[in-house]
Amino acid sequence: MNEKVLDMAAIIEENPLGVFQRLVMFFCALIIIFDGFDVLAIAFAAPNLSEELNIPKSELGYVFSAGLFGMMLGALIMGPVGDKLGRRSAVILSVFTFGLCTLLTGFIDHYNDLVLLRFLTGLGLGGALPNAMALMTEYVSTRHRNIAIAVIFLGMPIGGISGGLVASEIIPVYGWESLFYVGGIMPLLLVPVLMFALPESPRFLIEHDDDNDAVLCRIAKKIERRFDVEPDSKFQHHAVEKHFPVKALFMDGRQTDTLLIWLVFFFNLMVAYFLYSWVPTLLVEAGYQLDDATKTVVVLNVGGAVAPFILARLIAHWGSKIVLTICFILGAISMMAVGQFGSSINMVMILSFFAGFFIVGGQVSLNALSSYMYPTHIRSTGVGWALGIGRVGSIVGPLLAGALVAAALGLNINFIVFGGFCLITSAAVFFIKNHEKPTKP
Repeated sequence: MNEKVLDMAAIIEENPLGVFQRLVMFFCALIIIFDGFDVLAIAFAAPNLSEELNIPKSELGYVFSAGLFGMMLGALIMGPVGDKLGRRSAVILSVFTFGLCTLLTGFIDHYNDLVLLRFLTGLGLGGALPNAMALMTEYVSTRHRNIAIAVIFLGMPIGGISGGLVASEIIPVYGWESLFYVGGIMPLLLVPVLMFALPESPRFLIEHDDDNDAVLCRIAKKIERRFDVEPDSKFQHHAVEKHFPVKALFMDGRQTDTLLIWLVFFFNLMVAYFLYSWVPTLLVEAGYQLDDATKTVVVLNVGGAVAPFILARLIAHWGSKIVLTICFILGAISMMAVGQFGSSINMVMILSFFAGFFIVGGQVSLNALSSYMYPTHIRSTGVGWALGIGRVGSIVGPLLAGALVAAALGLNINFIVFGGFCLITSAAVFFIKNHEKPTKP
């Protein structure tokens, strides 16, 4: 009797999004919430931490950049690890690393220890993002990819908003250390849950192992709704030509697009992490209360949380080329306007919302685009290296802002300079060839 061979990719593409896939989405979103919380913890704690540890504000740029340098290396290293050993293992290791190091940051009392622990925290933060995104996208159909990425990356602004709200409540009462205790304990509690409940990517299993049909069968039974999956079902395994994953990013006509997506990530993350790292400090320096400065970052993250869902719908109608090109032009206008209207906290908050909408929200759509550009066997590497190169920009951004602060050029100049970088982002994204096409008339 002929044995029926199932196609896992077809099962995922042809079935609606079910409870099991939504559970995977929930875990990936939770990981990114904690990631976003811990990324921004240092920005929220910086004004108090700087005062108590006698760290000059101009030196905070090195603290911010140490974490971002770690995030760069984490993405560059853990992306290929996820493609080789599995997204699940890479995610769990990354979450444990950033949780433990965030917790330990609450116990430091020297500047050098702070820089070291922010670097180590960054390694975990950088590794979690590309692997969580690759894992999620490989559980959903192509038609659901943009909205799935929008949902899980909603975790980043939620983490930032939560961090701002928690920081404003507990730092005045319990000190800056308390924010790192909270930010460390939460992901550490999540680790055993992930070890028990987070599955491996079925598309990864199809391409990397011929002896896992039992695992694939269990996954398929939770996704397939059209027919019963037999316990001894066999699956099509798609052999792929093995290359060093980074080399494969430049094969099969992907060279130009790979370089352009790296350029786009470099400049957009430079701007995004300038906003994340320096807005509270710059606004306090401009004479605003810390409470107002912190709320501005919360508003920025609200804009970033709303945008991906709206942009996903616009991309479905008009494609990513038009939508993202215009998005970053409007981001540049918003940034430059913040500096012009810096004398009014209400205008700063409104413009910060739009800066978050176009720049932070636009980054989520860029993440979806980078996932779209690369096939499964190099997806974590493609996303990870785009993020890793972007982290170089995110390191340069806070350092450049620190130099501008030291030069005392004023709030206006900071936002004009970084608004100009948004225009470069817009131009680079326009020239990418492998854009997502419209899926709706």
